[in-house]
Amino acid sequence: MIGEVIVVGDLKLREDASLDEYSRLGERMYDIVSRLPGFLSVKSFKAADGEEITLFRFASEEALEAWRHHPDHVETMRRGHAEFYASGFLQICKVIREVGPFEHS
Repeated sequence: MIGEVIVVGDLKLREDASLDEYSRLGERMYDIVSRLPGFLSVKSFKAADGEEITLFRFASEEALEAWRHHPDHVETMRRGHAEFYASGFLQICKVIREVGPFEHS
């Protein structure tokens, strides 16, 4: 979809991060974001070298901004930096061209 926004996240957890609490917060955030208009999907992928990338898809920049400014998400991001993440990055990308869908028979 032209104009769709994709957020690429590569976040590394601290060695002493509480995985149970991190998982609980992640489930809560998914419950909230999945009900917001314009949220399309989130998927994580782990490479053979251990790097894990998460892709968030939103229908528009406005949908992403609604999520970015959601009060519960803002608080969880603050906690993420203070308690869970050692390092990482987010890249916000906009779809400028699309090929497909197609099928080979």
